[in-house]
Amino acid sequence: MKILVDVTTWCPGRTGVGLYTEHVLRSWLGLGRDELVFATNKDFSEFAGLPVQKIGPRMPIRAAWMQTALAVQAAKLRPDAAFFPNYMAPLALAAGLPKIPYVVTVHDLAIFLYPETFTFKKRVLQRLLLPTLARGAAAILTPSEATRRDVLRILPVKPEDVVAVPLAADARFLTPPDPLTVARERKNLKLPKHFLLAVGTLEPRKNLVRLIEAFEHIAPAHPDVHLVLAGGRGWKDEGIARTLNASPLKNRIHPVGYVSQDALKVLYGEAIALCYPSLYEGFGLPVVEAMAAGAPVLTSRGSSLDEVAAGAAVAVDPLSVTEIGDGMTRLIDDSGLRDALRARGRARAAELSWDKTAQATRAVFARVTGQP
Repeated sequence: MKILVDVTTWCPGRTGVGLYTEHVLRSWLGLGRDELVFATNKDFSEFAGLPVQKIGPRMPIRAAWMQTALAVQAAKLRPDAAFFPNYMAPLALAAGLPKIPYVVTVHDLAIFLYPETFTFKKRVLQRLLLPTLARGAAAILTPSEATRRDVLRILPVKPEDVVAVPLAADARFLTPPDPLTVARERKNLKLPKHFLLAVGTLEPRKNLVRLIEAFEHIAPAHPDVHLVLAGGRGWKDEGIARTLNASPLKNRIHPVGYVSQDALKVLYGEAIALCYPSLYEGFGLPVVEAMAAGAPVLTSRGSSLDEVAAGAAVAVDPLSVTEIGDGMTRLIDDSGLRDALRARGRARAAELSWDKTAQATRAVFARVTGQP
């Protein structure tokens, strides 16, 4: 098959969707069966050495590029299918101009379920376009059954066209970092000796205000434990900044910003536990990454996170500061619980792999194109 792929999220500083795009495409290329054509309005340096055809042109505004230049390129290229791993696709394809089957990955529907956590521009763009693009898609991929249920409930699609394909942890998290790397990253990030870890872009959906409040409640009983926040700034992060600045424990709360995958591996390995009480996720990559790295996990009941954790985490009500704090206390105080969660987490992470994700993704394209 010849597949045109939007790779605009595969860029420096990538997080969830960008990491998904990178890993699924690297594994798909490893199958050695298809021709992938990478399309982006950005720099091509990320793809040096990969056996792919690359097309542009570079335009500063992604939405404008997708609806104009990319649609034109698709008409010229005439691939067997097109892949849009980040919600959006050209409206021309949805209208059948040209008639190219396309597959869209819908990672979650927070834009409909938690619209207050997004910017006005983001709300307008996705809520307006996504139903039309979903209706025109040959298939929709979701990263979990929970998101698949949301898609079937909210978007105008048929059940047989929506396929849940779970994600996985980067294989690098399966092996512990070497002592020199640990020492270097501890120094670079100025890590305290004992800490709980939160990972994710600083935005309202990650529920960091309640996490900080829960830490403030339990911290007096654990004076040597700190809280590390790893993640770049996101939209509407003002409330998080205000909470941090006003916290009486701000000297024990350490925002370290966006970190590399190697630094993240050290953070998972050195943390008492990952605390990920997100309000809503389509999958929650940090949960399975932490499990692969051997970190105990606290996460939310509901959405996809129960599904991803599969019983290998402490599950809490994300709306309850008390429950989040109680879960943190259990993880700090109970070494037996931490050991049990490490073992169960590693077993759960081992059930998932990017090779499986790529094979299942390719199978969807084979079905929509009628090719083997």
